[in-house]
Amino acid sequence: MATKTFEVTSYQIKIGFELSGGGSRAVLACLGEDGHRFNVYFSSPGSEMSPPHYSPHSKFGAINVSISEMQHYVDLVRNEKPIYAYLNSDKPLWNNISTSKEPVGEEESWRLL
Repeated sequence: MATKTFEVTSYQIKIGFELSGGGSRAVLACLGEDGHRFNVYFSSPGSEMSPPHYSPHSKFGAINVSISEMQHYVDLVRNEKPIYAYLNSDKPLWNNISTSKEPVGEEESWRLL
């Protein structure tokens, strides 16, 4: 099993494209200083989504989520620091981005609907 946690030091957002096979309308690329990359693909409702994955050799992992969740992911990388990406080759469903521990009561910039 290969796992990797890295600090996201920069990010890039691309909107308005479709990957071969269809579905993805946007991508959030979370980049680490060590060359690791974690892409969050945002797909149109009803489109086929490829399964999550992580390849330690290529330092690349990805998940696919509904485009309706894009605002939450973008808000997280824009307004929180530090942000970490977690990648798991054996359990890629666990791939995610998160904050570190934060004090209780810290104001958040996003609200769950």
